[in-house]
Amino acid sequence: MLLWFGFTLGQPRGVPAQYIPSHPPAPSPCQAHWSSTDHSSKMLVLVGLMLYLALADALTAFPPKFQVGELNGDVVVRCNTSVQQVTWMQNGEPDPMVELVTEGQNLTIIGLDLPATGNYSCWANTILLDSTYVVVSSTPLPGKEGINVSCQAESYHGSFRCSWTGPHSAVFHARLTRSDGSLGEWVPATGHHGQFSASFVDPSFCPFGEELHPLQLQLEGLSDTSYLNFSIHFFIRDIVRPDPPQKLTVQRQGEQLHLAWAPPASWLLPKSYFTLFYRLQYELPNGTQVDKDVEDAEETWLQVCTRRVRISCQDPYASHAWSPWSPWKDIDGAQQCQLQAH
Repeated sequence: MLLWFGFTLGQPRGVPAQYIPSHPPAPSPCQAHWSSTDHSSKMLVLVGLMLYLALADALTAFPPKFQVGELNGDVVVRCNTSVQQVTWMQNGEPDPMVELVTEGQNLTIIGLDLPATGNYSCWANTILLDSTYVVVSSTPLPGKEGINVSCQAESYHGSFRCSWTGPHSAVFHARLTRSDGSLGEWVPATGHHGQFSASFVDPSFCPFGEELHPLQLQLEGLSDTSYLNFSIHFFIRDIVRPDPPQKLTVQRQGEQLHLAWAPPASWLLPKSYFTLFYRLQYELPNGTQVDKDVEDAEETWLQVCTRRVRISCQDPYASHAWSPWSPWKDIDGAQQCQLQAH
């Protein structure tokens, strides 16, 4: 499933613009008068302020509050506080080069553009009251390639994992609309070098019932300047890919090999209801590889000299995706069998 979204990265801060307060601004934190004589308390507040300013531009997780505006539109940001007069900072700067209008607890960004995005914080002297991350709504551009979102479930337990790609500097979280229509919590995605993933559980999923309604997965992405919200729909049965079968054993009985195995440990039981088909791949002494399919059984016989063997499985009634192969299992006596053939 291909989905496209775009983020604009590395945009320079904008050209100077007028900062228009409708009321006289309170002193900025950098200009506050230190009345306390306690040096340690001064240093503690100063260190905290410096740490906040250092992290203002570092987007490492979804902020508690963010606001999305249209490009070139006006955006009103509200400071969630009972303090009537506050001062504002953008990305830790008390005098941002952005056209702003303040009125009490509200801040209006005039003509939102990329330089005007970022973290807006409101203060009472040196006390941080509230902060809101402001971004521009992102829209797909013609001709851009999409992002591959891949979801996979090991069985019918109602749990699965999704992965996708995105910009290195972006953060994501996702939320599942369950099979009963209820809405799950936002799940933060883990990311490394532009590869993101998250795991989900649908506690309302019934493995013995028919799936009548698809699940909906909503993903939100946030970069330094842009935001995207998109959704995908799917059934659990369409994303099931079993783990490899386990406990593969091989016993030589005369000129035959008896092979037996068990379903994956993660596969749901009973086996009579959650059927699996199996595929053996064995390698002859000359290197030729041969496939053999086995249905409704967990054992089979091979009547040829075999050097090694491995096995895979699939749910024949769902996505038809084969599991990964199990590790190769070497078979003793294959070399002697080859010598006898000559």
